[in-house]
Parts: sequence; C-alpha cells; structure tokens
Amino acid sequence: MADSRSSGGLAGKLTPSSSNSRAPVLVVDDDAELRDALRELLEENGYDVYCAENGREALELLKRVDPPPGLILLDLVMPVMSGQEMLVALKQVHALAAIPVTIVSASEDPPPGEDFLHKPLDVDALLGIVEKACGS
Repeated sequence: MADSRSSGGLAGKLTPSSSNSRAPVLVVDDDAELRDALRELLEENGYDVYCAENGREALELLKRVDPPPGLILLDLVMPVMSGQEMLVALKQVHALAAIPVTIVSASEDPPPGEDFLHKPLDVDALLGIVEKACGS
C-alpha cells in the first residue's frame, strides 16, 4: 500500500515525517525490500520519503501529499501500472509533469529523455541525483 513510510493507508493528506528544507523523494518500486532499503538510505541522508509499490498507487499518493516530491525514483517493470504507463500519466497532468523522474531499473533499454540508474544501484550516483533534484 502506498504511504509516506511503507505501511499504512492513504487517509487524507500525507506529510513527511520531518520539516527540513529538502524536497521529499517518491520511491515507486514493487520490490518491498528495495523500496524499504531506498527509504532507509534516503532518510539516513536527511530526505523525507514517500513510497508506492506501483504506478497507480504513486499517482493516487501524488494527489494527497504535501509537499510534492522533488524527485520520483521509478522502477519500470511493476504490476498494476508499469513505470512506462506512469510516465505517460505524469506527462498528462500539468502539476505533475514538472517533477523530475529518474528510472531505477535492471532494464537495458531505458525510455528516452529520462535519467536512468541501473540496478544494482551505485549509491553515490543515486545520492548525487537526489541532491541535485531535492537538495536545500
């Protein structure tokens, strides 16, 4: 289920757990272990994190979160709604189209025009991308 941590529901607006000057990050991945590991890594580095397990949950979450994420880390291959389908949906909503997206996937064929990190992840590269998009 999508939420600001990794468990719980989508009741009302979701807010990050702290009030720092960095924009939150949205992690969208169906692999719960990776999603939790990314959340922990980002939180340890001072970022607030929203999580969703597929594109549909992420889009629902984006309607409820405040503040919006400064970056979406998006897996491509997921059930319910793939990363490719979510990218199309994001571009159709003006307020969401401006949010930067970095594809995080084992795929050898990333979509054109998107930043891409190959799994397994290079932590330094990931943190550099997040800092650029969400840093204070």
